[in-house]
Amino acid sequence: MENNLISIEDICSFYNIEMNFVRSLEEFGLVQTTILKKTVFLNTEELTKLEPYIRLSKELEINLEGIHAVAQLLNQLQKMQSEVLALRNELKFYHHLH
Repeated sequence: MENNLISIEDICSFYNIEMNFVRSLEEFGLVQTTILKKTVFLNTEELTKLEPYIRLSKELEINLEGIHAVAQLLNQLQKMQSEVLALRNELKFYHHLH
């Protein structure tokens, strides 16, 4: 598991972001950090979540509250897309019965 961890310091340096930005995202529940030996890390899966938030912040100048709102809307959209797919599959199943 430790191979999948990247220190927050390295991430912040690479993306030229403040550590407070990552901490704030964690407070909003958008990313989850891991602490080992007093060092804060992100799992590589969490890094893939972080990257779009960085783009929203830097390129579109969206604040943390806005990023949180966008993340919630995207989650709702993903759930609805999954529901639509499930309903389509169910409809196809019943279509094949007739």
